[in-house]
Amino acid sequence: MRAVLRLPTYRRLLAAYTLNELAWSIGSLTLALLVYRRTGSAVGAMGYFLSAQFIPALIAPSVVARLDQRPVRRVLPTLYALEAVAFLLLGWLVSRFLLAPVLGLTVVDGVLALSARPLARATTVGVTAPVGLLREANALTNAAFSLCYFAGPAISAAVVVVGGTMAALFVNSALFALIAITMATARGLPDGTRRPVPAAGRLRAAIALAREQRGIRTMLGFQIMAVLTFTIAIPVEVVFAQRSLHSGAGGYGALLTAWGGGAVVGSLVYARWRRVPNRTLIALGAMSLGIGMLVMAVAPSLAVAIPGAALAGVANGLEAVAVKTALQEQVEQQWMAMIMSLSESIFQAVPGGGILIGGAIAATAGPRAALAVAGCGALIISAVAWIVLRQEPTFPRVASLSEEREVVRHGAQPTPAARR
Repeated sequence: MRAVLRLPTYRRLLAAYTLNELAWSIGSLTLALLVYRRTGSAVGAMGYFLSAQFIPALIAPSVVARLDQRPVRRVLPTLYALEAVAFLLLGWLVSRFLLAPVLGLTVVDGVLALSARPLARATTVGVTAPVGLLREANALTNAAFSLCYFAGPAISAAVVVVGGTMAALFVNSALFALIAITMATARGLPDGTRRPVPAAGRLRAAIALAREQRGIRTMLGFQIMAVLTFTIAIPVEVVFAQRSLHSGAGGYGALLTAWGGGAVVGSLVYARWRRVPNRTLIALGAMSLGIGMLVMAVAPSLAVAIPGAALAGVANGLEAVAVKTALQEQVEQQWMAMIMSLSESIFQAVPGGGILIGGAIAATAGPRAALAVAGCGALIISAVAWIVLRQEPTFPRVASLSEEREVVRHGAQPTPAARR
């Protein structure tokens, strides 16, 4: 792991990614509280989550298609600086609250975030894969994400309690300004494509590429199926803690803490086992996740449910980074940002379906039944992963410029030479 940290450019990318996830956590919690408190309505809260996640997931790939061939050393700092401005305006709007401008700025920030993340991911791949350190980089990056996922809500709550909503949004603006400076002063970032292909039709071409290349199509389809199944538990856990275990808010917090702590451990497990084939890690992660949720489903007490949540968290951390790595190892570098953008949009948009399914099952059959469905679904996904996924090459070649132009020109049909 030390080898990848010797790369100065990767260290900057890792710092920016970590700060970005922390800022995302603070911003999400703060804005959700702000909208709910000012509207006093579940409809307002729903509007916020649609504006923060679902709508940006539909828009961001088109934005990435117009940016991914430009110099990263200018694009990433600009995107992060614009996020700083967006949160500065959101902080200013706290004392002048109007729902429409707040939701509008939330959409803008969501698009900026979902555009910056795949570009940063693609840059990380471009920096680390040629020297054989992609898996080490992904292990560290996912560990940083898991730590922010684990500690971010507590930090966010503390900032809001101490300084209030306005102060939290201004802190977030400062964090994004710091990220912009970090990337603007980084050396070794790519200068962009020397002879870029037209941006028009690039998104359509990326979708066609994902559909035509079996490895990419399989991994993206697997992501949709896995995310839909795994997120069934999201709306259920609070009801499970309150009604099934009778453990109150403390019990719910303990389950979330166990899951988040487990995710950190899962990232460390991946770092240790990163040379194991992705197929094995993905299948093992999905199976362990299913077992953990089934333990929660039958748990008679909080003391039994917590280990189940911890096991599910470990599996979640392991499976998530293995899936991301397996996808990246299928994609030519010049298409990396576009495919990563499609992947990030899946992670933003698909959970809505899982949440609706989980809520419906919990409402009709109870939270234990919903957890059992999610657990059984995860076991099925584990079997599917073992059967369908194949061990893939370590890193694909970069397609020629003529091949890429052919893909963009014809949209749905990559040339035979571009196919694996």
